[in-house]
Amino acid sequence: MAAPTTDRKENGYIDNYYTHFIHEDTQYPTLAGAEEADVCVVGGGLAGLNTALGLVERGKTVALCEAHRIGWGASGRNAGFVAKGYAAGEQNLAKKLGLEKAQALVSLTKNARKLIKKRIAAYNIDCGPVKDGVLTVSYRDRAEELKKTIDQANDNFGLGFEFWPRDKVRRHCKTEKYFDGIFSPNDYQFNPLEYLRGLAKTVTAKGGRIFENSAAVKITKDGAGWVVHTAGGQVKAKDIVLSCAIYMDGLDRRIENAAFPVQTYMMTTKPVDPQVLKDAIDTPHCIYDTRFCSDYYRLLPGSRLMWGGRVGLWAHPENIAQTMLGDIYNVYPQLKGHLEPEFSWSGKLCYAPHKMPQIGKIEEGYWYNTGYGGHGLCPTTAGSEVVAAAIAEGDRTYEQFAPFGISYAGGKLGRYAAQMVYWWWKARDLLDV
Repeated sequence: MAAPTTDRKENGYIDNYYTHFIHEDTQYPTLAGAEEADVCVVGGGLAGLNTALGLVERGKTVALCEAHRIGWGASGRNAGFVAKGYAAGEQNLAKKLGLEKAQALVSLTKNARKLIKKRIAAYNIDCGPVKDGVLTVSYRDRAEELKKTIDQANDNFGLGFEFWPRDKVRRHCKTEKYFDGIFSPNDYQFNPLEYLRGLAKTVTAKGGRIFENSAAVKITKDGAGWVVHTAGGQVKAKDIVLSCAIYMDGLDRRIENAAFPVQTYMMTTKPVDPQVLKDAIDTPHCIYDTRFCSDYYRLLPGSRLMWGGRVGLWAHPENIAQTMLGDIYNVYPQLKGHLEPEFSWSGKLCYAPHKMPQIGKIEEGYWYNTGYGGHGLCPTTAGSEVVAAAIAEGDRTYEQFAPFGISYAGGKLGRYAAQMVYWWWKARDLLDV
C-alpha cells in the first residue's frame, strides 16, 4: 500500500479513506481556450471515464471536462464492490420487459465484469488488492426461500450463485444476526478511486484529453455539432455525452430533473488487532445483507474495516463515525471497545425512480449516460460501452435502455416521496412484512 498522503486540501478531494492512499496524484490541467474533438464527455466519474476510454479504444478523439478532480464524486468514494446486475433487480426487469430482454440487459453487466478485470491487467491499473467473492447474508431464517431465489437467478440469468447454509455463513461472519447466504464467486472488490485514476491515465495515454476543475456551464449548438463551454474555455465536438448526473447544476434541466440525489454514509476504522477482527469477521469477501436498508462492508489492507449503510435524502448524521459504529456493534457486539474510527464520509448517489441507468440521446449528437446510483461498477461500465459503440460504430444496443428514460422525477417533491419510500423500507425491515 502507498504511504498516506497528508494534505487533502491541496489534492482537491472530499476527505475519505481512498484519498489518503493515492499512488500517483496526477493532476490534469484546467480547460483554457478552444479545443476540438470528435466527442466531448462531461463528467469524470465512472460513466464519463468509461465512455471516454471506450471511445478512444475505438479510434475517436475525446476531450473530457470534470468540474472537480477525477473520481471526486461517488465513483471514487464508494465501497468498491464489483457486481453484476442492476438496482432494479433481475426478476423485476423480467416482469417489466419479458425474460429475453431482461437477460440481454443482465448479460451486458456480466460482460462488463470481465472487461473490468481485462482492463486492469491490460493497462496495469494498480487498484488492488482485487479479491473475488461477494456474500449476501440473510437476516431471516428462510433457507428455502433463499434457495428458490438462487435457482431462479441461475436458471434465468446464469449468475452462478451458490447457496451457503447458516453454519458456513457464520464461519465467515461470527454473528447470530445472519442465517443463510447467497455467494457470488464471480463478483469482486478493489479500490475504486485508483481504478478510476488508472482509467484516466489510459485515456490520456491513448490520446484523450482530460481537464479537471473545468465545470461545464453551457452547451450550445454549432452547425452539425455542439460546443461545451466552461469558465475558461470551450470544446467543439460532433457528439457530446453528459455523465454528470446530480452535479449538472442547471446544465440540462431535462436530465437533472429525471433523478434525485440519495445520500449514503461510510466509515473505515484504524488498524484493528487481527485476532480481534478475525473473531468477528473472518472472510476475504465483501458482505451485504438482504434487508431493504442494508449494511455493506469489507476488510481492508492493514487490518482495517470499511462499513457503509443508511440512506438519506437530506439527512446528515452529526457524527457519521459514531452512527456507523452503532450499526457495527448491532451485528458484531464482540467488537465493541476494539474499534476506533479513522475516516468517515458521505456521498451522493444519482437515483432514477425506475432504479435503472438512463442512457440515450436527446437529439442527434447529444447523448446522456447517467443515473447509476445503487448499481455499481459493472452496469456503469456496460452502459458506457454501449454509448461508446453507438457513437463510434453506429451500434444500437443502447436502445435496450429505452424503457428507462429521463421522465420528470418530481423535483423536490420527488425527494420527499423517495424519503417516504425509504422510511417504509425501514419499517418493512422492522416489521418483516
